[in-house]
Amino acid sequence: MTQSENLKTAQKGAYLSLIVYIVLSIAKFIIGSMYDSAAVRADSLNNMTDIVVSLAVIIGLKISIKPADKNHPYGHLKSENISTLLVSFIIMFVGIQVVIESVPEIFSKDHHAPNVITIYVSVISGIIMLIVFYINQKLARRTNSSSLNSAAKDNLSDALVSIGTAVGLIFTQFGLPILDTVLATILGLLIIYTGFRIFKESIFTLSDGFNEQELEAYKNYVLEIEDVIDVQNIKGRYHGSSIFVDVTIVVESDLSLEDAHNICDKVEQHMHEKGISSVYVHPEPASIQ
Repeated sequence: MTQSENLKTAQKGAYLSLIVYIVLSIAKFIIGSMYDSAAVRADSLNNMTDIVVSLAVIIGLKISIKPADKNHPYGHLKSENISTLLVSFIIMFVGIQVVIESVPEIFSKDHHAPNVITIYVSVISGIIMLIVFYINQKLARRTNSSSLNSAAKDNLSDALVSIGTAVGLIFTQFGLPILDTVLATILGLLIIYTGFRIFKESIFTLSDGFNEQELEAYKNYVLEIEDVIDVQNIKGRYHGSSIFVDVTIVVESDLSLEDAHNICDKVEQHMHEKGISSVYVHPEPASIQ
């Protein structure tokens, strides 16, 4: 598939997450309010932040599809990362709000066990999110979309949170109603952690940070080309779901300009086959090393 086709396919996963999160957040908020469960209400707010995340992923992917222009010669691929950075602030804000509302309730003497229906809602929600995680993870691997991969991790996190909420709510039925409020506080802290994690990843990408292990793997890919003696230098950048690599290779000194150019073409073709979106190759003669 082309880069554009990959981005369009990745959008399907983001739309799936969006629809599921809208349904679950509404259901959890209604059930949590009807049966007075702070943990379920906090989980609904968690899903509401995920709605914003899904929207950001969709918008970022749509902008990323736009072709390069005079002002954006490398394309609009980093739009995905910028939208994710903005979303991280929203997530952390919601998490802080949940903690602020829940902590005073822990010290309140008015505690009661939520209705057993809240347990069923949390279990069903957890199962649904595990299914969404499985689908989005497959799509992320197929399309090499970093934002959809992050969304899939968020899906798994939400599934575990819902199942954890259900376990905690079970204990409230055995004379420990305060656990409901404690769980709400823990969920708030988890929301803050999720937002901070997304913030760190976005800053790392936007500041042109690159995974060293991936870079070492790409260096080995280049060395697979027969006429490449060594790799003098290699750099990488993330542009949304795309990867740009600049590499300086060492070749025999007695090669003609045309032969050196052909070796560079082989390296570019080989790297494209390995999933690298853009490759710039510069040859250096071995005699000046």
